[in-house]
Parts: sequence; structure tokens; C-alpha cells
Amino acid sequence: MKFGIIEIGSTNTKTYIYDNGELINLGNTFIAFKNNFNINNKHLLASDIEKLDNLITDLKKDVDEIYAFGTSIFRKLEDNERDEFIKRMKDLHNIDFKVVTANEESKYTVDGVIANIDYNEKMAVVIGGGGSTEIAIIENKEIIRKINLDFGAMDIVDAFPDLKDDITTTSFDEMINYTLDLIEDIDEDVDTLVLAGGDYIYFYETVGYEIQPNALYEDKNQPYMLEFAKADEYDHDILTKSMDSIKAKCPDKEDWWYGARGMRFCMNAVARKLNVKHIIPTRINMLIGLANEIKNQKETD
Repeated sequence: MKFGIIEIGSTNTKTYIYDNGELINLGNTFIAFKNNFNINNKHLLASDIEKLDNLITDLKKDVDEIYAFGTSIFRKLEDNERDEFIKRMKDLHNIDFKVVTANEESKYTVDGVIANIDYNEKMAVVIGGGGSTEIAIIENKEIIRKINLDFGAMDIVDAFPDLKDDITTTSFDEMINYTLDLIEDIDEDVDTLVLAGGDYIYFYETVGYEIQPNALYEDKNQPYMLEFAKADEYDHDILTKSMDSIKAKCPDKEDWWYGARGMRFCMNAVARKLNVKHIIPTRINMLIGLANEIKNQKETD
């Protein structure tokens, strides 16, 4: 059994191939749907759709069947534009495109976090995106509460454009206080926060920040952890590091870094609201849960 699966997000489009039990990560493609949506009078930009077309065309060289799912930016489209996009995906690519709800995005991602771990303590999973942030509170490996926040990394970057500069000029305190004000009091305390929905391991490894082995539980998709105090130190430090030098290390992913600092404030603010002690950075996203669901459905058909 082999198929392609794509998550089309506000900023990053993630692509995987499921091949006989193995989920192969083909990486992220930066397509600035959200930023250009705001610039283009609340409509998708044609050039962004063309970038997606090219990505799909490349994926078709490896698989005959592709599933595609849209997240927060597609939830913001007017009904007629969303319907037109869905029809275009079917007519041009023979793909049944589906827009997932915030709750579905949270569920599929959380499934990827908790399915294979032996850990029953209270914890939280935060799913960061370019235009949304979802929080799931977990206890005994069950979701007991969901919180959907209508902002993401690119919203913070829009508020503080110098986050894209080589060195920022706005103070950390001003930006974290702004982000904290976007979140109502959550009234939950959790020791452990799992960062999901993006490639947080890539951030730490590329910049060169030290992260420790996960001492709380074993899972190949969650190998690392760090104390919040250390994560907070790194979040201060990234504002003074040369972003141009970081991008030079990875020219093929240069665009990925446009939202990286903004994402740090989203994650940091959530951790503060939850009084978190431990951070678990991951690469887990909703495609892991969706791929399992597709596989199971195909096996029963």
C-alpha cells in the first residue's frame, strides 16, 4: 500500500509518502498562503496555488494516489472560494481535498503524540501553525479539554516585522506580553508540554541549541526534552542571533525561518499560561494520525 499525503497549512505545506507501513517525511515547502491572503484582499494568491500545483506534480512522480488536507487558512475562505478550490483540486489533480476543522487537526495530531507512549500523567499538546494555535489538555492519555486560539506564528511576525530581520530591535518583553494578551487565562497547570504541528527539533538542531534525551517516556518520534527555563533562555537568545547566518546554513529552507521567531513566542506564551516545567519538541503533525486512518479505511474497503 502506497499513497501520498499533504497538509496544506497557512505557511508550511508538509508532504509524506505512506509506503507499506512506513511514513516517509519529504519535508516542508514554504508557501505563504496566510500572509499573501491578507495582502490580496482576503483571497488566495494565484502564484501560491501554482507553487502547490508544482509540489503535487512532483509528488505524482512517486505515487499514484494523493490525499490532501487544508488547515486554518482554508477555514477562513469564503464558501464560494473554498468550493472553487476543492473543485479545482479534483479537476486538475484528481485529489479529494478536505478542509479539517480545528478540532480534527488537534485530534489527529494528539493521536500521533499519545498513541505509543507509556505516560498517564497530565500533559498538554500545543499545535502551532502560521494562523492558528490549538492546545489539548491530556490526562490518562485522553483529551479532557481543547482550546483553540485564532492566531499563529505569522500573526506575531505581522505585529512585529523586525522578527524577520537579521537582528530584532523590539524587546523580548514587549513581544511576549503582546502574545500573552492574546490568550485568556487557561486555568490549567501541567508539567509537560509537547510541541507539535511543526518541526521544532529542526529549530533547535539547526541553531545549535542543546536538547536533552527525553527522560519522561520513550517514543522514537519524541526523543528530546528541555526544561522550560532553558527553552525560555533560547527564546531570548534567538532574537540576538544573526538570522542571515542561520538561513545560510540551510538555503533550501530559507523561507521556513520567516516565521520561526514568531512561533517561539506562541509556544513560550502557551507554556507560561500553563506553568509548564518540561518542553518536548517534536516533528509530529496531523498527517501521522490521518495516514493511519487512511490505511485502516483502505484495508477494510
